[in-house]
Amino acid sequence: MKSKSINDITLFRYLFNLDNRDLPQSILSWYKNIGNTVDADRENAIKELSIVKGNCRNLVEFSKAFIQTMDKSYMKFTQFHMDVLEELDEENGIIRSPYFISGCYVVYRIKNGCLTVWVFQENIDKHLSIPTYYICVSPKDKIDGEGHQLDCMVMPLLDNCYEANIQDYFETVLNYLCLRLWAEVQLKKVSTTIKKEIKKNKKIQTITQPGLEYYLFDSKWYTEISNDESFQVSGHFRLQPYGDGTRRLIWINEFTKNGYHRKATIDKVRDGIITIE
Repeated sequence: MKSKSINDITLFRYLFNLDNRDLPQSILSWYKNIGNTVDADRENAIKELSIVKGNCRNLVEFSKAFIQTMDKSYMKFTQFHMDVLEELDEENGIIRSPYFISGCYVVYRIKNGCLTVWVFQENIDKHLSIPTYYICVSPKDKIDGEGHQLDCMVMPLLDNCYEANIQDYFETVLNYLCLRLWAEVQLKKVSTTIKKEIKKNKKIQTITQPGLEYYLFDSKWYTEISNDESFQVSGHFRLQPYGDGTRRLIWINEFTKNGYHRKATIDKVRDGIITIE
């Protein structure tokens, strides 16, 4: 199924108040129509989504290179799980990773030290975004690495839906929260547009309007950048330090820079270029 614009996906239209229809009720009706079991727990998990509506951070997408490196360091973040959930209490958001199933989005909610996650698939039904899992995670200690304890409740919302790597969903959220809050991050804003037909002077015209915005997430901590292309640097003032401890304002004329190379912060630490307190 062809990937949709986020402006056309029912989940986003609901979360960001672009569609006044009751998405939780539509999902419950869809479950019942296909004969999916809807007990009290599943119904409550779906209805809980109403808390996130109108109070959700913009979608964040992760770069593939960032995810590959971040996955190797997951156990280094375990000691911060309790702190990050405490500091970001009552935050709601939505993320997408290149290693999630195609068309998959993860909605999260943080409340009282608990991370709640809904896993959504847009490719199950052409009209609705369908949640397949509901997960609640509470870290119980600040142990670094092995031995860290998480209380975890996983509830499949769709009958006969099984995934081997369900842990990846909440681990990715926890990693992202730690890095966004405490590391050097790069968030590139992406603006989208919506084409809309209107009737004017008895004729149908197509106009373009601003759509939803989302962010591409990377981090200087993990990313090494090389740029071999020359580019112009405009003239600018700079505070130049001197050996006597003073600084003076100087003017730098416009010049051409012949590319650059920036090491990842994690490599700078390993090489002793910078230290971490």
